[in-house]
Amino acid sequence: MKSIFYAVIIILVGALLGNFIGKLLVIWFPTGNVRELFANQLTTGLAPANVDLGVMDVTFGCMFKLNITGVLGIVLAAIGSKSLFK
Repeated sequence: MKSIFYAVIIILVGALLGNFIGKLLVIWFPTGNVRELFANQLTTGLAPANVDLGVMDVTFGCMFKLNITGVLGIVLAAIGSKSLFK
């Protein structure tokens, strides 16, 4: 159970760090193929769905947005955590 928790944390931290770096690269690079490579992202998941119960309104959904730098961030976080938690 503990290893699953660490794996989820590593994936989240890596994805957030990678997406942040990707956003910075999109700002720095001029319009062109390199910028498009970092700007494109794959969006998948369950679109938000609202359930109105009269007394309360509940929203369900989960969307994943990954790009090249997000995947790279996950890989780097996994490598870094391997040496950190050895």
